[in-house]
Amino acid sequence: MLVRTILVAAVVTALSATPALAQDPAFLDSIKPCYVVANEAQREPVAVSGHNFTPFAYVDILIDDIVQPVTGNQPQVAYNGSLAGSVFAPFIDEGQRTFTLRATEQGANPKSAVRTTLVTRLSVEQSPAAAATSDRVRFRGRGFTDTTKRLYMHYVFAGKSKKTIDLGLPTGDCGLFSVRRKQFPFKKSPRVGVWTIQVDQEAKYNPKASPRVPLTIKVRRKIKPTPPR
Repeated sequence: MLVRTILVAAVVTALSATPALAQDPAFLDSIKPCYVVANEAQREPVAVSGHNFTPFAYVDILIDDIVQPVTGNQPQVAYNGSLAGSVFAPFIDEGQRTFTLRATEQGANPKSAVRTTLVTRLSVEQSPAAAATSDRVRFRGRGFTDTTKRLYMHYVFAGKSKKTIDLGLPTGDCGLFSVRRKQFPFKKSPRVGVWTIQVDQEAKYNPKASPRVPLTIKVRRKIKPTPPR
């Protein structure tokens, strides 16, 4: 009689534990604080990882409450309630903004989990846009999110690097920088023609560095004013 009582108690305990586990809220694992887009075709992927979802449920992945297209099979929760997938960060024309990443089960009484983060447009700009090569201008940029790696500015002419400047480390979640200096910090005037100023995070010039932003600068011959007659 004593053995039967113990077995019944064990069964009741197991049955009562199952609904409790099913009620645990779903959650998404931490994601990056900022994602980068260069253009509509080049957007950083966002890894989607979560737990405590309903086993074998199909899941929609939404960005800013818009269901995202999937390639291949519809994301499905594993037997242990874990979820894995990937979508691309949303495109923006300029600057940066917040966006929400949400995973929601299909069907009745769906579980859902959400995360909020940032997206930024990879960019570098010069202000003012037109200047003499010896003028001091401001260079601003964003999208260099590895803040442990220094930024470099490579001055390239005819495919060859003529000078490299260290810009220091980017700052903030979205990898910003802002510096003021001569447009061409050369001892002599740069050669007339088309120059490329490439900003990246490699100390040696690499035309395929990633991420990178090239600026095209046309250096023209200075026209001497005509003396009055």
